[in-house]
Order: sequence, then structure tokens, then C-alpha cells
Amino acid sequence: MTDTRISPARFVLGTLLVAGAATYSAAAPRAAEAQAGPSGRTALDTLDRAAHERTNASIEILSRAELLETGQAELASVLGELLPSAYFPRRQVADLTSAVRPFQLRGLSPDHTLVLLNGKRRHATAVVHTLGGGAFPGASGVDMNALPLQAIDHLEVVRGGGTTRHGSDAIAGVIDVRLRNTVSAPEFIASVGHHFPDEWDDDGLRYDLSGNWGLGIGGGGVLNLTGAFSQREPVNRAGADGRDQVLPGDADFVDGGVVIRKHNEVAQPNHLWGDGESSNFMLFANLELPVTAVRGDSGGAELYAFGGYSRRRELHSDFFVRSMDDRNWPGIHPLGFLPSFDTDARDVSLVTGLRGGVEDRRGGGSETEIGDASRRGWSWDLNAQYGANRVDNDLFDTLNPSLGPCLESACAPGADGIPGTADDPGIPNGTRFSTGALENHQFLANADVGRRIETGFGAGPVSLALGATFRVDGYRILAGEPASRIDGFHPTQSGGVAAAGAQRFTGFRPEETGSWYRSSVGLHGDVDAPLARRLLVSATGRYERFSDLGGTLNGKLALRLALSGTAIFRASMSTGFRPPALSQSHYGHVAAGRRADPDEPGATLGFEAGTFPVDAPEARAVGASPLRGERSRSVGAGFALTPADELHITVDGYATEVADAVLLSNRLETGASGLLELLLADFAAESIRFFSNVVDLRSYGIDAGITWGRRLGDASRLEFGASVNWGQVRGRCPDGNIAACVKENEALRDESFRIYDGFDVFFLEEGRPDWRGRFKTRFTSGAFEFGVGANVYGAQEELRSVGVGEHPHRIRLLEPKVTFDAGVHIDVAERWRLTVGGENLFDAFPTRVDAFGGIFTYRSFSAMGFNGRYLYARLQAS
Repeated sequence: MTDTRISPARFVLGTLLVAGAATYSAAAPRAAEAQAGPSGRTALDTLDRAAHERTNASIEILSRAELLETGQAELASVLGELLPSAYFPRRQVADLTSAVRPFQLRGLSPDHTLVLLNGKRRHATAVVHTLGGGAFPGASGVDMNALPLQAIDHLEVVRGGGTTRHGSDAIAGVIDVRLRNTVSAPEFIASVGHHFPDEWDDDGLRYDLSGNWGLGIGGGGVLNLTGAFSQREPVNRAGADGRDQVLPGDADFVDGGVVIRKHNEVAQPNHLWGDGESSNFMLFANLELPVTAVRGDSGGAELYAFGGYSRRRELHSDFFVRSMDDRNWPGIHPLGFLPSFDTDARDVSLVTGLRGGVEDRRGGGSETEIGDASRRGWSWDLNAQYGANRVDNDLFDTLNPSLGPCLESACAPGADGIPGTADDPGIPNGTRFSTGALENHQFLANADVGRRIETGFGAGPVSLALGATFRVDGYRILAGEPASRIDGFHPTQSGGVAAAGAQRFTGFRPEETGSWYRSSVGLHGDVDAPLARRLLVSATGRYERFSDLGGTLNGKLALRLALSGTAIFRASMSTGFRPPALSQSHYGHVAAGRRADPDEPGATLGFEAGTFPVDAPEARAVGASPLRGERSRSVGAGFALTPADELHITVDGYATEVADAVLLSNRLETGASGLLELLLADFAAESIRFFSNVVDLRSYGIDAGITWGRRLGDASRLEFGASVNWGQVRGRCPDGNIAACVKENEALRDESFRIYDGFDVFFLEEGRPDWRGRFKTRFTSGAFEFGVGANVYGAQEELRSVGVGEHPHRIRLLEPKVTFDAGVHIDVAERWRLTVGGENLFDAFPTRVDAFGGIFTYRSFSAMGFNGRYLYARLQAS
């Protein structure tokens, strides 16, 4: 790994170079930024205020200015900072999850958040988070980092209950990403940033370049184009490895993760515990083109199309393999090796359609527009979309121990142990292998119609919306190259049985590959009825039928009561259904190898270990069955107040139950359970994981926010905003008692086994902070703007181990933390704006745990991350 440390002087120099090289840089127009500040965070914001006054949903809006002001360059990181109900941990040493990290809303699974782009369903990632996925192993949410920040006009976050218009699987909520759709001059952004922690080396240099151009086409048409490129160098917070490395007894003397006395040539730290190297390219477009003019009451028609392409390369690492380890050949890696992933994630999407009667509704399909048909007769929207995500993975700086110590020519003897015979693999060893690829596809065709109907009852017209959707999902697994998964039968450097396949991620085997499809048809209807002047009642229903699961009917009932001109009460109840992802039903990744036969000296036994699909004979033998869909029930209630000019307060409580949640099981090992050994007696499997409808969930909590602003004189303004989330997640356990669940697991021994034990339930419940808050103040005066923010992360608890008796230190507390950020914005010229800022200015870190012999210094499930202080500069102009 290259040394990427730079000094503060080099950082400043790099900033100046970027500023000098940028002919133009990009930013939102100054007036737009002033409008969409902290006071633009609630459903009573001036941004689309009229639309929000027609809905009973709890909606939070994040403007483009807010997204850019965080200093973050990835959308998932921005959401983790701005939304207290969002949770985005930075998982490490987690295979493909380290490249495509999942995020959660309200403590539920990444699969429980529906992501929309311009109101249209976004496809999920192909990655299955089998490792490091947190409390929901096996999930596959949307890759938010495939969307460029500068292409976004704003985000609408609809919390809880979801929407039946786009799918009843929106159990935790909906995030609707709205693309820019205005005519504007070319705009560019150039930024550079670097981490400057006090107790670690400076690292993580990052630079970002992006541009946007809104072109006018014909009479009223718009083509908005966005391109972005970013490059990030590694961040490493690993401690030194104090184990023997090359020869017995050559361990370095290590204290507190630092080498005090060196005894070998292995550079330290030899692990990577932090963000790896990354490069990301994105290109997005949004087209809106009128094709007929508005005539009388008939409305006009508009052609629209949007979508994009992104490609992200992530280099991240696994566990270091020491030189003296039998998984190494010193002739290839004399000092050991750090197996590293080269993950290539490509994402493509295209939505196109034709809509009419929408003269004032560009962007189409927002949650705030449900049932808001045009006043001029029927509105309609016909569209089709395609989205795909493919993740190819190479493993480098590795080897296949069973292929022997030769790189130039084949020397593995094959199963008979004799070189030169017919069963020789005929493959030389290598240090880089293709381990295969994963693909996820989605095709969707949709038709929506709606209008307002004068009924003569109530306080106004009833809004009616109807729609139908046809959807096809596809999932595919492609095999790795033979050398990444084969057993060459070469003995180890000590004469033992060598591990088979690339270390530490074997390639997908041919028997795990395949293509699988599911089709579904959905019908939905929405009615918004103003029963009284201050009372709006909504009823929505959705029927879906899946080709492999049958039909399901779900609905939502909501009301909005205007108690006065300054107070609104809203409440809702809904049901939902999420089919298991195709990946959860069909994903398998199994490593095959050999071990010494304890009953016959010199002989070996074949074994398999890994994740088996639910229809595999091995999984069926231990109780796996076809997956059922998850069913949910949600209730929510809250209020919005405007007690004074520019003072807005919102409070929303929620509770969601999910029955038969789909999760990946524990690693079940035959040596730990006599029953498992009996059930798997006819198979080579010795360690097995599989998906199951294993647990029922309850998520409940409160979201609250307050915003305030005041003008100070003619050219100055002061704004304040705060938002907080308190939430709890509970999983099924005897009497709801975690301690009882843990003790039950300890007592089982060989009499039985649990596919999801007390350790897992504890992590599901306590693996994220109960409390999370965000506070921000901004002062603007003429061409100068200054903002200060704080992020509060509540305590997290960690269950150290299961089966260690009544140890008093079983539970470790990760202490609550606060980080501060600040930014200064100056209009240095008519179209130029300079921003200098910092995240985590006081260099706060989560509680240090020094796991794995002090190598892994912090827990990667910490909500605040552990990169440390980050300083950045950004130049903008249009």
C-alpha cells in the first residue's frame, strides 16, 4: 500500500492548485442557497410548501444547498449526517460490503427503505451483505453512492408507513431523490479535503470535480446534465500486529497499537482498518420536453426521460496472512500478504415516459403529489424503466495455497498427489484472481391516472389516483476463474493440507451460478377527501401478485387535522409486504477444502463451508424452507406547529412491527452441535449459513425538529435548526429478555442449535445508538456566510461474547460522542464562491476497543465512524 500522507502545507498548496486550475466551478445560485437553509427542513418549509399542505405524511426536505454544505462527497454519508433517523456505519474487513455499504432508517433493514428517483422506484445493489451488514445480515439495499450530489435538486424523506403507490415494501420510509430540472449556465465544483487526526498519520486525501448544465430545448423543454468524478486515498486506523510474523519468536514489541521495538521486516500496521482507496465516475441526465401545448381544459403532454451511469472502483482489504502461515508460500510473499479486493461496481438506469395534465408538476410522482390530480380534467403518466447493478470482484495480493509455490508453471499434483498425471489442474498459482460477479436487474412499466372530483360533500373536491404496475426482477451470479476456487492438492509449506481457493475470498463455483427471475403485477388506488374545512382524510390500497409468492393486499389510512392556522395534527396506520429478494432466495457462496482425517493417518476429508441457498440439500437438511414474504404494520402520529413567524416545530411518533423478517443465520458448525453433525452426516458441509424468516421485529421511536430564522438588518440573517431521533428496535426473544436468550443458548450445548441466537438479537437491538441529534446555526451577511453544526451520537452497547458464564464485563459500553463542524463561505467574485470548512473539528473518536490483539482499534458499527478530523476547501462558480 502506498504512503499517502501529506502535510498541512501540501494540503493548502493542493487547494490553491485546484482553485487555479478550475476555469469555472459550480454552485447553486446564491438566492437558492439562502432560501434552502436550516429553516427548510420540515413539511412547513417554503420549498414546495403548497404541496406539503395537501399531504398527511411526515415529510422532511433536504435542499441541494444542505447536501453540499456537509463537506461529504457521498450521498449515503450525507444522509447519515443530516438525518438523525438514518444509520450509515462504515463496515471494515467485510468482503464486498466494504465497497457497497448499506444504510438504514429507523433501525430497520436496508431492504425496508424504498428509494425513488424522481418518484420512480430505484433498483437495489447486487451485493448481499453477508459480512459486516450489521444487525440485518443478508440485506441488499440501494447503493445511494451511485447518485451524484450535484445532480440533486432536493430530497424528500417520507418516514414510516411507506406508500402504496410505489410499493408496500416501503416499511421504514421512502427517500425520493429529485433531480435538477431547470435551465442554468454551466456550473462546476472543485474540492479537496484531507484527514488530520491528532493521534494518527494524516491520510485520506480526497478530491472531487463535478459540473452541471441546464440546457433549454425547444419551447419550454429542459435537458439537465451532471457529471462527477471523485478520488479518495486510504484511511487507516489499524494498530500494529504483535504476533510472530516470519519465524517463531520474531514478534515486534507492541504497546497501545504502536511498535516499541522492531524484531522483523514486516511493515506495520500490516492491516487496513478504515476506508480503502476509491474512485467514482457518474454521469446523469434529466430531460423534460413538452410535446403538446395546453389547450382549454385538456392540459398538455410532456415527454420525460432521466437516468444515468456510474462506475466505482473500491480497493479494500481483508485479514493479513503472515509469512509463517500455512496459507502462504514464502517464495511468493516472503513477508506475508494482505489480501485485497478490487471491486468494480457499475450502475445504469433509464426511465422514460409521457405524462399529461401536469402543467405545474415537473419531476413527476412525488409522494407529496399523491392524489393531487390536475385541476383540468384527468392527469396521466405512462412510463417504463430499467435499472441494473453489476459488481465484479478481483482479489489481488493473494494466492491459492493449494496450487503450490510456482507462478510461472503449474506444479500442483491433483487429487492423486503425483505430478504429471491426468488429474493435475494444470494451472500455475497467481497473486490476482477474478472471483466472479453479481448482477441485479429491474424492469418496470407503470401507468397512473388521477383527477379531482367535485362530489358536493365535504369541504372541497376529492382527489382520486389509480395506477397499475408490471415489474420483472432478475438476479445473476457469475463464476470466478478456476484458479480462484480450485483445490490443487499441493501440500503446505509445513507438509499439511493446504487451503483451497484464493485467500481470503474464494471464487464463486459453477454450481452456485445461475439466473433467476420474478414478475409481479400491482394495482393501487388513492383517495384524498377533505371531509371538513380543516380535515383531510386519505385512504390508499395496493394489491400485488408475485409469480412465486401469490397475492397480497395492503393499505394505508391517514388524516390531517388543521387545529388552527399554526397547528397541524396528523396520524396514519398502514400495512405492508416485502417479498424476499431474489438474492436472499438463491445466493450461495461456499468454499470447498480438505482437512486431515482423524481416523486415518495421512488421509484427508473434503468439507464445505459458507452460505447455502435455501433450496440446497444441505440447507434443507438443517431446516431451511422456501422464504415467505415479510408483513408489516405501522402506526404514526405527530404534529407540526408554527407558533411564530419562521419558527417551525414538528414531532412525530412511530411504531412498526415486521413479522417473519428475512435474515441470514449464524454460522452453524458441526463440531459445536451433535444434532447438526447428525443432520449433515450425508453431506460434506461442516459450516453452514442460510436465509430464514427467523425473527419478528418491533421498531418504535420519536422524530422531532425545530427551525427558526430571523433577518438582522437589510443584509444579514441568522438561522437555527435542530433535529433528533430516539428509537428502539426489539427482536423476538423469550419474554423479551436478552439475558434469558443468551443463557438459553449457553445451556443448549449439543442438544439443539439456534440459527439466530442471543448475540444476534442483542446486536439487532443495541447495535446502533438509541439517541441521535443534529444541530446547526448559520449567519449570513452580504457575501459572507458562516455556519456551525454539531452531531450527537448516543451510547451503543456491545455484547462481548456468548457462553462465558456470568462475567461482569460481558457488556461493553461505547460512550456517547459529539462532533462539531463549521464552514465559511465567501463570494470572492461575481460568480465565484470559496468555501473552507471542517468536519469533526475537535477530532472526536468512538470508544477505543483494541479488538483482535489491538489491531482493530474501533468498532466499525460505530455510527460516527473513526476517520477523525477532516478539513476541506471548495471553489464554486457559475
